[in-house]
Amino acid sequence: MSVRIGFIGTGIMATEHLRSLATLESAEIVALCDVVPEQIEAARKHTNDFLEHAAADAPRRSLDAAAYTDHRRMLRDERLDAVYVCLPPFAHGEPERAVIEAGCALFVEKPVALDLATAAELLHGIEQRGLIAASGYQFRYTDYLRRAKEFLSGHIIGQVVGMRFSGTPGTSWYHRQDRSGGQLTEMVTHQIDMLRYLVGEVSTVYAAGATRINNRERPDYDIFDVNCTTLKFENGAVGSFSNNTVTSFNTHVEPWAIHIFCDDLVLSLGSKVRVSTPDGQEEVELERGMVRKEDEAFVRAVAEGAPELVRSTYESGVRNLAVTLSADESARTGQPVSVAERLASVGL
Repeated sequence: MSVRIGFIGTGIMATEHLRSLATLESAEIVALCDVVPEQIEAARKHTNDFLEHAAADAPRRSLDAAAYTDHRRMLRDERLDAVYVCLPPFAHGEPERAVIEAGCALFVEKPVALDLATAAELLHGIEQRGLIAASGYQFRYTDYLRRAKEFLSGHIIGQVVGMRFSGTPGTSWYHRQDRSGGQLTEMVTHQIDMLRYLVGEVSTVYAAGATRINNRERPDYDIFDVNCTTLKFENGAVGSFSNNTVTSFNTHVEPWAIHIFCDDLVLSLGSKVRVSTPDGQEEVELERGMVRKEDEAFVRAVAEGAPELVRSTYESGVRNLAVTLSADESARTGQPVSVAERLASVGL
């Protein structure tokens, strides 16, 4: 079965997905939608340029999908099996509702929303319609993360220490809290997903955040540019995570890392999985092609009606959002926040 796919949003991550999908025999990209027509053509050009230099065994075709500026019209006029929603954080909500109403499988890039109530509403709609739905956490599809999980099996996890450091992305909306949700929600969400997968669900967070540097010459910069979060997991493990957007130059500091301390085992994740035990050390490289693996699994899930092939469900994306929003709330109120209570407040 060829899966007919439409896109809502054609920015950077959409283009990544377009490139990988265009090399899958079972995927047929039939429609692209963006409120900025020039963005559609830019995504089309980048994809076609990529296809010109694709591997010899890739399908010899070009991206000539129909262009729309209204997703409702696209859903009405095209026969679609699945839709990728690759929008800025603040734009989630109504487009997904329209896709759910149309009965299409749904792939939503992270974060799945900016508020938990919207995300929970969409999840309930997905479940009521029995739709296959994925969220964009590509690490879940790697042997790298699978091997990390295997290394931890049978060990008691005591403590987790994580970090992510960067500059502020140049996207016009990123530095505004009401548009991006801040670095925790928009960027660190990937590391939170990895921690949930490897360690377990987070029960409580307690955070401190501040805007110290990046607002000095940009008065409208209102996201935290430095942040520290303490996490307590349901299984009793404890952790801390530090992140900032003030590291816009080359340093000796790794841009991101996670260290997990267990009984007789220390596991570190970054560009590699590094495992240390009393018997020695082992390393596993982070493989390339994560997005392709993610897309391949989603397309196959839709084609075969096999939701179990989706390793990062929409619900999992909602649970990641609950953790990052709870941490942001704690940093603003100075009080611990129960993630479970936040989820319960929206019926999850």
